[in-house]
Amino acid sequence: MINNNVINNEANDSTVEIKVLLGDIWRGVIKFGWVALALSVLFAGVQFYRSYVRFTPVYKVTATFTVHTENKVLSGEDGVKAYSFYYDRETADRLTTVFPHIISNKLLQNQVCEELGVDAMPASVSASGVQGTNMMTLTATGSDPQLTYDTLLSVIDNYSSVAEYIIGRTKLVMINEPMLPEKPSNTTAWVSSVMSAALIGLVLGMGWIMAYAILRKTIRTKEDIRNVLNQHCVGILPQVVFKKYRREINKNIVLTNQLVGTEFLESLRLLRGSIQSLLADGKKSVMITSTAPSEGKTVVSINLASVFARDEKKVLLIDADLRDSGIQKVIETEKFEKEKIEENEYFCIERIKSLNICLLTFKDEVESIQKIIRNDFLKEKLNGFSEEYDLIFVDTPPCGVISDASIIARVVETVVYVIRQDAVLQASIRAGINSMLETDAKFLGCILNGTVGGFGGYGSYYKYAGYYRYYNYSSKYGYSSKYGYSKSSRINRKQIDQIADVTDNAGSVSDVSEAKKKSNDSNSEKSKSKSDKANVNKNQDRSKPSNKNKKSSQSKKSNKSKKRR
Repeated sequence: MINNNVINNEANDSTVEIKVLLGDIWRGVIKFGWVALALSVLFAGVQFYRSYVRFTPVYKVTATFTVHTENKVLSGEDGVKAYSFYYDRETADRLTTVFPHIISNKLLQNQVCEELGVDAMPASVSASGVQGTNMMTLTATGSDPQLTYDTLLSVIDNYSSVAEYIIGRTKLVMINEPMLPEKPSNTTAWVSSVMSAALIGLVLGMGWIMAYAILRKTIRTKEDIRNVLNQHCVGILPQVVFKKYRREINKNIVLTNQLVGTEFLESLRLLRGSIQSLLADGKKSVMITSTAPSEGKTVVSINLASVFARDEKKVLLIDADLRDSGIQKVIETEKFEKEKIEENEYFCIERIKSLNICLLTFKDEVESIQKIIRNDFLKEKLNGFSEEYDLIFVDTPPCGVISDASIIARVVETVVYVIRQDAVLQASIRAGINSMLETDAKFLGCILNGTVGGFGGYGSYYKYAGYYRYYNYSSKYGYSSKYGYSKSSRINRKQIDQIADVTDNAGSVSDVSEAKKKSNDSNSEKSKSKSDKANVNKNQDRSKPSNKNKKSSQSKKSNKSKKRR
C-alpha cells in the first residue's frame, strides 16, 4: 500500500513537472518568439541575397583530345631527321599535371588576350585526363558564353608554343569539338535554399526558447515552494486582469473595488483561514515581506488586513516602508475617507472607514527614520499595540533590497513571505528566507502570488487563476501586477457576502463551490416566492373587472325598473 502511494506521488510530481515545462516553453515563446522569427528572417534574407540577388550564371565549354608525342628518327644516309607522333599515356598524364602552369604562363595569357582583344583572361581554363588513356579534356568556364568559347579556342591554338618548352613537342588530336553554350551550367534554386535557411534560423530560435525553459530557476508552483525552498505554502493568490475599457476605470486591488474578480476574493478568504489557523497560539503581529519589488506584498498586506477586519476584528496595518510607501499610493488614489485617531512626532494612526482598518504611517523626517528602525522603539510600540488590537500587519520593504525588513523581523512575532510566480531567482528567494529565519520571529510560510493557470500558465490546478493578459499597476516597492476579472467572475456582490461565512473556515475549493450552490438555491427560492406573489396579484387583477361588470349589470336592471314605473 505504501509503495502504491509512493508511485502515485512520483507520477503526480512528474505530471506537474511536465506541465511546468510546457508552461515555461509557452512563456518562452511569448517572450522570445520574436527572436526565433528574427533569426529565421535574417537567415532567409542572407541566403536570398546570396542565391538570387548575387547570382551569376556560369557557362562551360569543353573539348576532348588525344595526346601524341614526337618521335625522332634518322632517315637516309645524310641523316635527315624525321618526326612521327605515337600514343603516349605518360605524356598525357604529365600534360594534365603541368597544364595549370602552362595556362598561368604570361606568354600564353598575353597571346590569348591579344587575340581576343581584352585586357585579362575572360574565362578560366582547366585540364583533366582520363586515367589509363592518352585522352585529355580542356574546360573553360566564364560568365559570358561567347567569350568563354573564344577563350578555349584561343588556348588550343596557342598552347603548343608554350608547352614545347616544358614537355617537348606534342600533338593534340581533337575528338570532341567545343560548342557555344546556350544555357548556364549552374541553376538558381533560390526558393529551396531560402526556405532551408529560414528553417535553420527558426530551429536556432526554438533552441534558444528551449534553453530558456529548461534553465529557468524561479518559483512557479506550490510544489516548488515545498521541494525547492523546503517551506510551507500558506496560500495561493491568482493573477487577476482588468478588462480593457475605453473609459478610465478603477484598477486598484482592494476589496472595495467592484471590478476585482471573485476568484481573487475567494482565494483571499481561504488565505485568511490558513493564516488564522497558524496564529492559533495567540500571536498577533504579522510581518509581510518579499525578496524584490513588484511581488505584491503591499496589495497582500492591504487586502489581508481588510478581510480580517470584515471578521469583526480590530486590525492595525503598519506601513513600515519608510522610503517608498506603496500603501499610501493606493490610499491616495482610492481617496478613502480617513479619521485621525492618534498622532505624535513619529507616526500618525488613521482609521480607513471603507476598509474598517486602522493605518499607521510614519513621518518622513530623517531623524525619526533612524530612531524608528531601532529595535527598542519598535518593540515597545508593538507591545503596546498588541494590547489594543486583535491583529497587526506590518508591510516592509523587500528584504532583498534593503535591510529594514531584517531589523523589523527581530521584533515582530511572525513572518509571511510573498513570492510572485516566475519572477525572482530561487537563489535570491533562499537568501531572503534565510535572513528571516535568522531572526526570532516564527516563519509561517510563503504566499504564491500572481498565479496564472491554463496553457499559458503552470497547470490548471490553480482554480482561481484568471486569463492571461497584462496591465501595469506598479510602484517601486508596490505590486506591479495585473489584476481584474473575467466573464466567469461576474457574480453579484451580495452572493459573495452570503458565502463569506462558509468560506471563512473552508479548507478546500469544494467548500467554496458548496457555498455558491447554497447561495444560488436561496436566490432561486426568493425568485420563486416573488413569482408566486406576482401570479396572485395578477389573478386578483383579473377578478376585479368581473366585479365591475356585475355592478354595471345590476345598475342597468335598476334603471329599467325605474322607467317601467
